[in-house]
Amino acid sequence: MINSKVSRVLYPDFFNNNYIYTYYKFNEELEDLIELSGCKEEFTRKFRKMLLFLEGLKRNCISHKNFERLVKNGDIYSMRLKGDKNIRILFAFIDYYDKEVAILLYAFEEKDRRTKSKHSYGTAISIAMDRMKELINWRGDCNDK
Repeated sequence: MINSKVSRVLYPDFFNNNYIYTYYKFNEELEDLIELSGCKEEFTRKFRKMLLFLEGLKRNCISHKNFERLVKNGDIYSMRLKGDKNIRILFAFIDYYDKEVAILLYAFEEKDRRTKSKHSYGTAISIAMDRMKELINWRGDCNDK
């Protein structure tokens, strides 16, 4: 499963499982977002709890108040981590070698409701969708070989 485009959850703590993976840039981007925020401990606790919910509930995670499917945006889902920082993690469920996995695509601090702001869902969704397409195309390229 691990390859040049997909990684394990490594930040803020290693999360060992066979269901949740990350886009290869995700861990570094999340670290940049959280490390200097002053809320790393709070974030780590909440993030681990949400990962456990996602691992256990899979697509049914949306029954939990901190998860939602972004209906107008295909198969993109959001994990909401509320606290001192309003962190959102966008992810998707992808069929990967005949097995469904969750791929964490992009994390951002939601600060702004404007659609083109760096801190808006609009910008984040666009990034997440591009990454999901890249993973699907990369997987297709590997299957052709």
